[in-house]
Formats: sequence, structure tokens, C-alpha cells
Amino acid sequence: MTSLLSRASLKFFSAFLTMLLAGVFLGNSILIYVSLIPLFVIVFTLVLDQPSRVIVRRAEKELELYLDEDATISLQVEIPSGVGLVTVADTLPTHFKLVEGNNFRVLWKGFKEKTVNTSYKVKCTKRGVYQLSPISWEAMHPLLLKQTKMGSGEEALKLIVRHRPLAIKKVRSTKALSKVPLPLGSSAKMGVATTDFREIRDYVFGDPYRSINWKATARHACSYKAWLPKVNEFEREGKKVVWIFLDKSANMALGPAIRNSFEYAVEAATALARFYLERDCRVGLCVYGSAGAEVVVFPDVGGRQYYKISRELTGIEVERRQRCGMTCEGPEGLETRAEAKELEKETPSAYLRSAVRRCRGHLMGANPLSIIITSISPRNVEALAEGVKEIRKYTVHERAKTPQVMVIHLMGYHVAARSDDEEIAADLVELRNWYVIKKVRQAGAIVIPWNPLRHSFARLLLTGLRAS
Repeated sequence: MTSLLSRASLKFFSAFLTMLLAGVFLGNSILIYVSLIPLFVIVFTLVLDQPSRVIVRRAEKELELYLDEDATISLQVEIPSGVGLVTVADTLPTHFKLVEGNNFRVLWKGFKEKTVNTSYKVKCTKRGVYQLSPISWEAMHPLLLKQTKMGSGEEALKLIVRHRPLAIKKVRSTKALSKVPLPLGSSAKMGVATTDFREIRDYVFGDPYRSINWKATARHACSYKAWLPKVNEFEREGKKVVWIFLDKSANMALGPAIRNSFEYAVEAATALARFYLERDCRVGLCVYGSAGAEVVVFPDVGGRQYYKISRELTGIEVERRQRCGMTCEGPEGLETRAEAKELEKETPSAYLRSAVRRCRGHLMGANPLSIIITSISPRNVEALAEGVKEIRKYTVHERAKTPQVMVIHLMGYHVAARSDDEEIAADLVELRNWYVIKKVRQAGAIVIPWNPLRHSFARLLLTGLRAS
């Protein structure tokens, strides 16, 4: 029983015994009567008990929300018996911000059964899958004369935080010439031509004369290819195939933990998957890192495929064992200078090439459009060029010679820059890497540099469009 009593109740019991023994020894009846006061308090403590059982229920077991979106978490607290103070706490994981309400409540339980419905709003600042542990509670005696009782609920809450899909609109004007295969460069190998317009391209030997666009040819009469007529290209029957290759190696860890290069890469991959799936393309995903292809979602169509890709992209994290050879001081920094030199001596393996070989069964015969999202640097340029060449083995080169491989180069140094001086340094680094990007282009890919802090992703993809 003493284990159930608090120190205050033990002090009352000691006071009772002290005054009782003193009254008996001195023969003082008043002292004996006064000693009954702490005795009554102890009896009251034993009769009156604080709540021993608190039932906490969640309104939802799983919530899906977008990044920086408010989520309402609702709770129901039931206290069937006991009298006293009850505290209920719902612990929030990292990267969560309390927006409205409170995740800690203090309730008074009287002699009647009590039921309370409460809610609060939170906002998550980083993509991922989070698990809210069961809600913990504490019940205290009204006079604090008994040990506090503690417990927790049985229901946890799973929070899935995704990037909000970027809006990429299709350019419907037939008077536009696109240097970027978006989304028309991923046509299937088989199938007959339809009446759906695809693009205007230069005439190639073997094209039928009825496909020549004489108005477009006249408009380009002053160009350096004036001797080549312009030809209308139409879509072909069959599902288009698009493969998205996402780099999750340490090369993508530049920038703060919440919004680094990899977070922007995941956002771009989600937007591209939705864009092509809405246009009835078969979209596949391959996430590769130091161990090769780690996540593979084979091509399919429809909303269910978007859910699969989005679910996989939500749970992946960037590798952080090494940070691209940069030097920085402090706990949030990268490697030391000595570690950076050792890192530069390492020869990166062809991670992309091994990932492509794993997916080659779904690449052969499909003539896919392959989109690689990475950050090009001197360390990974050779591996990236080998990967592009490996993809081109399974790509049918059309007569228009439109490249079927697109590389989105994330400018990670700009993402990591925190001042104007660092922005200037990032520009100089990108100028130094220009010859590196040229190697990837020579391998047969379109390279699109992207600074997410300056240009939106939708605008980036439209920069390759020019009016005819």
C-alpha cells in the first residue's frame, strides 16, 4: 500500500503517529484529538481514488496530406471513473509544426463519467512517412496524496506527407517547335499514324510528300535550313512508355535537410509521373543509388499507377554517408577538407547503368522516353554518360533524330547557397561544370539545368519551346 501513496501522504501518516505518541506519553488529550486530522486525511486518500483508466481514441488511423498543408488531428478522451486531474499528450515527430490548438490537454474529472472531444492542427515541413505514437496520459490524485498513474492509448496514427503535384500544362499550339520531348517524344515503336498532331520537324528522306507543311516551310525560309521542308508528324497508336530514373545517391544531398536537392528531385519526379499518366502514357519509376536500382515500379497506366509511384517516392530518403566532396564547418556541414580529397579520389561505379540493365526487359521494344533526374558533377559524369548510352541501346532512333533521353540537372550548389557570395560561387561552379554537361550531351541526351530557387519546374520544361 505504501507504494501507492505519495511522499505527502507518508508525511501525514508520520505526523499522525508523532502527535498520537506524544499525546499518549504526555497525557495530553488535545494533542491526541489533533492527531486525528492527518488520520482523516489518510483515510480520505484511501477512499477517494484518481482515474485508473483513460480511453483515448483517434478519429483516423491514417492521414495523407501534402507538404506544408494543415492537417486536423481529432481525439476522443473517455474517463469512466475516479476523481482528479488528467493530462493527455500527443507527441509530434520531427519536422511537424503546431498551427492551431494544442496537443497537450489538462482535464478535470469529477464524480461523473467524462467524455471530451478535442482536436488540433499541424503542418509538416518535410516529405516522408511519419508514425505518431499512441497518446500518453497521466492521472493525478486531487490532493496529490497518491502516486500518479500513467498509461497510453492503443491506437497510433500514420501520416503520409507528399509533395503537391506541380502543374505542367500541355502546349496545344500547332505553331510550336519543341526541343524537349514533352510529352511527344515517347511514342510507341509499333502502331499506325493517327490524326493527333505531334510536332513539326525537318523533312527526312522517305517522308511522304503529303505530310509537308508548306506554310511552316515558308515561315522558315530565312533559316539556315531553308532548303529542308517542314513535315507534320502525327501520333501513333499504342501506349507511350516513359521511364523516370531518380538519383538518390549522396550527390543529391546538397542543401538544408528540409529542402535539399533530393526533395526538389522527388517533387519533379512526382510532377512528371502525373503529367504523363494524365495523357495515357505508361510510366515506370526507377530509384537508384550506391547499391544500384533500389526501387523499381514497372510501367503501367492510370490513377493506381500514380498512387504506387507517389507512395514509393514518399518513403525514400537520400543517402547521407558522403556529401559530394564539399567542405563545411559545423554540425550541418559536409565533409572536412581531408575527407573531401579522399572522396574525389574515389571512382564512382556505374549505378545508373546497373539500374538500366535491371529494367532492360521493359525497355526493349518500347522505344521509351527516359528522364533522368540527377545532379551532374565531375564525379558522376562518366557513370551518367555510360548510363545514357545503355538506355540508348534500347531506344529506336527515329528519322527525326529526336533524342529519347532527357537529363534534368539539379543545380545543388545553388540550393545549398545561403548568401549572395555563395550564390556567386555556385554560378562559378556551374560554369566550371559546363564541359562536364557537354559530355552527357555528347552521349546522346538532352540536358536541362534547373535551379529550383529561380525557376519553377513547369516553366523550366517550356524553355525549350520556341514559336515557329
